Amino acid sequence: MRKLLDLVKYRLWAASQYPSPALVAQHGGMFALVNCLKQCGSPDITTQILRDHGADIHPDAYPIGPWITVHEAGADFSNLTVGPHAHIGKEVFLDLTDRIVIEKSAAVGMRCIILTHLNLGEGYPDKPTARLIPKKEKPTILRRGCSVGAGSIVLCGVEVGEDAVINAGVVVDQDVPPRTIVTSSRQKAPYTMPEKFFAKLMR
Repeated sequence: MRKLLDLVKYRLWAASQYPSPALVAQHGGMFALVNCLKQCGSPDITTQILRDHGADIHPDAYPIGPWITVHEAGADFSNLTVGPHAHIGKEVFLDLTDRIVIEKSAAVGMRCIILTHLNLGEGYPDKPTARLIPKKEKPTILRRGCSVGAGSIVLCGVEVGEDAVINAGVVVDQDVPPRTIVTSSRQKAPYTMPEKFFAKLMR
């Protein structure tokens, strides 16, 4: 009896770690699939879910994830393109508001964040900064052979050039030329927005 109970426990655990994508989609749609991707421990099932629901993933792409987070997927995952021999590590955050293109042999390290939009709260009442920095959506492209280190953040609309290297933990807010090594986040002096800007917008 004990062996039977242990087997049942294992099967229930395995079902949660390695679910049937077809059943998940059938019963919960895209919302359930996105949640499934966050919890699924199998890179192969992660890749299958993305591919079966619109992502353009090359047959020779390396397994993706697991435990990835997909944001703003919409009706499908068609904004994601992954080339041959490209790698996406564990717990990566993919913002599919616009297109993410990961070309041949590019590598995205674990816990990276790839963004394709910027929105400070367009339409929120009493939010003048949303007018100062308007909403933006733009594709983010990782060119052939580039490497993005673990924990890095690639901002909306950035293009990382061929064979470029981004060190771990770097925030990339501008295009990176080919064969360039980015060792740290670009430093900018902080600045204060003028009071007259807020006074004008809050009237």
